[in-house]
Amino acid sequence: MQKKLLLALCAAGLLPQTGIAEVTGAEVGFHYSTLADADARDLNKATLGGALEYGIGPQFSVQGDLAQRYYGLTNWDGTTFTLHGSYRPTDTMAAGAFVGHDWLDNQDVIYYGLEFANKVNQISYEAAFTHFDSMGKNANGLTLRGGYAVNQQLDLGGRVDIVHGEGDNNYRISGTAGYEITPGIQATGELGFYDGDGMAAESFVGVGVKATFGNNNGVTFGGRGIQDFLPGL
Repeated sequence: MQKKLLLALCAAGLLPQTGIAEVTGAEVGFHYSTLADADARDLNKATLGGALEYGIGPQFSVQGDLAQRYYGLTNWDGTTFTLHGSYRPTDTMAAGAFVGHDWLDNQDVIYYGLEFANKVNQISYEAAFTHFDSMGKNANGLTLRGGYAVNQQLDLGGRVDIVHGEGDNNYRISGTAGYEITPGIQATGELGFYDGDGMAAESFVGVGVKATFGNNNGVTFGGRGIQDFLPGL
């Protein structure tokens, strides 16, 4: 089912659309991350995911994300689905809301929140506030991501994530880079630190590849959910 959906995302991004409502962007990619400490490298995460955005008139759009993840050492696997709805007051600015569901090791996490994205010249950024609910346990998260287009091929940026729940604060801070190998195909990299669950702060590294389709070179918003926050774990 998931493979068929990802193939459909690719096809939808390539097909021409007509009328007021149309597919405006899609992307599919693979990402691998692991903790960089020699004693913790067995803690890793492989992600295969895709997203599709559907425009409704000039100012409204709906975006759906689906990701499947596999975790080293624990032998866990998880699935994340998110639905976004957004309003565009300008061509480069979008404000919206989202709701999603994480399935991880037979546990469910429901999440929802508000998000904002904008692009000014070579600078793009997005922010999101998320509320998580898992079997009566609640947490709140804040995500900030930004990037700067150095040239037509190279993007440099960073992200900061904070999740607070049950008296604990969890942090993820990283620098990111993207290099366009060929039009529509981008290699990505990430280097950062993760501090959470009472463990000492750990560095992590991530690499990936992403294909984008459509007029917007992909979709408006990045991934959401608790599994998107976890690096390698």
